Amino acid sequence: MRTPIVIATIAMTLTALSHPQLVSAQKFQEPTKEELQMTSDPKSPGAPAVYLYREEVTDNNSHYVSSYARIKVLTELGKEWATVEVPYTPGYSAPPIIEGRTIHADGTVIPLVGKGADLLAFRTNSDQEKVAVFNLPSVEVGSILEYKWTVPLTGSGRVGSVLQEDEGNISSELASSVPEWEVQTRLFVHKEHFYYNPKTGLENGVGGNQSISHYTDGELASYLLYTQRLPPGVQVAKSPKDDYSLDIQNVPPKQKASNAPPVESLQYRVRFFYTPYLSADLYWENEEKRWSKQVDDFASQSQTIRDAAAQITTGATTPDAKARKIYDAVQALENTDFTRTKSDAERTRLHLKRELKKSEDVWKEKSGSSNDIAALYLALTRAAGLDARGVQAADRNLRIFDPNLLSLGQLDSLLVVLRVDGKEVFLDPGEKLCPYGSLHWHHTLAGSLLQDNKTPIFTPPNLAKDAVTTHSADLTIAPNGTISGTIKVVMNGPEALRWRQLNLISDPAEVQKQFDEALRQQLPQGISAQVDHFQGLDSYSSDLLAVVNVSGHLGSVTGKRILLPAFFFSVAARNDFTAETSRTVPVDLHYAEQVIDVVEYRLPAGFTVESAPTPTQFAWPGHAALVTNSAPASMTPNAPGSIGIKHIYARAFVLLDAKEYPALHDFYQKLATNDQAQLVLTAMPTSAGN
Repeated sequence: MRTPIVIATIAMTLTALSHPQLVSAQKFQEPTKEELQMTSDPKSPGAPAVYLYREEVTDNNSHYVSSYARIKVLTELGKEWATVEVPYTPGYSAPPIIEGRTIHADGTVIPLVGKGADLLAFRTNSDQEKVAVFNLPSVEVGSILEYKWTVPLTGSGRVGSVLQEDEGNISSELASSVPEWEVQTRLFVHKEHFYYNPKTGLENGVGGNQSISHYTDGELASYLLYTQRLPPGVQVAKSPKDDYSLDIQNVPPKQKASNAPPVESLQYRVRFFYTPYLSADLYWENEEKRWSKQVDDFASQSQTIRDAAAQITTGATTPDAKARKIYDAVQALENTDFTRTKSDAERTRLHLKRELKKSEDVWKEKSGSSNDIAALYLALTRAAGLDARGVQAADRNLRIFDPNLLSLGQLDSLLVVLRVDGKEVFLDPGEKLCPYGSLHWHHTLAGSLLQDNKTPIFTPPNLAKDAVTTHSADLTIAPNGTISGTIKVVMNGPEALRWRQLNLISDPAEVQKQFDEALRQQLPQGISAQVDHFQGLDSYSSDLLAVVNVSGHLGSVTGKRILLPAFFFSVAARNDFTAETSRTVPVDLHYAEQVIDVVEYRLPAGFTVESAPTPTQFAWPGHAALVTNSAPASMTPNAPGSIGIKHIYARAFVLLDAKEYPALHDFYQKLATNDQAQLVLTAMPTSAGN
């Protein structure tokens, strides 16, 4: 992806302006015999297609960005790479110029012919960005796809805020782009080349003496920096001419691993950016000051806020009690991130301000976004005399915070940290139905800016005791191995919040449907589960309870015996790390947790327990532990008995580096093996004469 840059200030003696030259036609490469005959790629077994070569160029001196690719199609699925998408920004760049051809395995060449207007389809990606789409012709399995697209950078037609006689030419000479090199793609890449010339013709000295300034967030940005995530030994090269290049070979495709951080944060890429500061420490120190002032302005102490804080905290005698009362008050407001933001026309009709500029506006309207409500909580707690600071945090579900990428755009969500009784309490007041003292898991272990702190911090993890899910099953077993009964699922923390927030944006039937499906994934095959009702779905002040009816065929009957899985629920089924013996990406399980499974099996009349799993206890020190036990009830002839089986799993870790994966795999292998234990019931002999 590329971000257009508008040069905001120009001071020059302009004697001549050179116009961007048209980009010369691409000299396509003739395929080798080996490339034509290729039917699979040993470097990427089973791949639908592979890049033989790809190239990306951003040349601000010639005012264009371009992409060139040669792709070998290996399967039917690989034919989808014949559809090519080109992002561009109207007003700053022209529609793309495209060239292309398809080469069949026998060497036949089918060129892409026709006028650009006829070959391109357009769609809107956002208010500013459009996407041009074209398709390469006559694609078959075995074809080589070869294309180049070029987007001329045209500029905005305006220089600064002053219209000038030759402003169109000036703007085109200033048109530029800052690239983001996505080194990894969905396909294996044999060879890649990237090039970036950051300077325009004016910056290179065309037209006399001049000074061109770049601005970021209103500040003069004098330094061009980059952050890179690349394989060991591979680095961006900078030439004496101050341009940049990268050459790399044998790049694996993006890996979509389960239970992993966002793939976009793990892929190989290089990001360039302009910044006012030469080091990350200076940037974050100064950015914290600028951001902090904005937060303080929004959360300013007006008389309306002071009066509201006094009213809300009436009767509260301790800082903790005041903080909780204010939390309940802001949680009761309408959160437009879970409802719908009013349009400008609606706001005008309702005599509301077009924009919420202060926390008192949020309080008066009793409505706002998650960040608006968090800022209101910050204002109210300060008005109540509490020590409160704002925290701007990354959303860990979207990205991993990179402190070397000097951009506040990484940080999405406003949190609040209170100092109460000498302890820091992190709060998520803008997260609807998130309990006091907790953070949504998206905001735990997340890179953040904290007011009055010079360097970024990471928010704390959750505690396993605050993420407990208990399954209590009462199941009656029939002589033919079928079961029926109920399950009570009690949740707090992240699991409860998940279902409560889904209930805010979905109808009850959809919530029940998704809950049924999620529970069925934890149950043995052949068992159906259906929610009867929920309790506490619209409140965060208590645990969430789901009562579920279950039935189905659980055990197998052999002679006088019934064989059943001892553990009705399976942790290994949810976090199955047993199939992979190695891993190259980190593990992310979102939050620490405890899962307590208690099952009461009611035996058929005339049956007794022949064997049950022995008590088990093992641990992965500092990471996870499992404890199981069973307690058979006393058995008497002709009277149904029962057995209770308990399975307690606790996990303290959340994020795990790939190098620790072997230990994780071994632990889950033991867990999965233990979960295969059986419960064996046998028919008791009948007494003489019966």
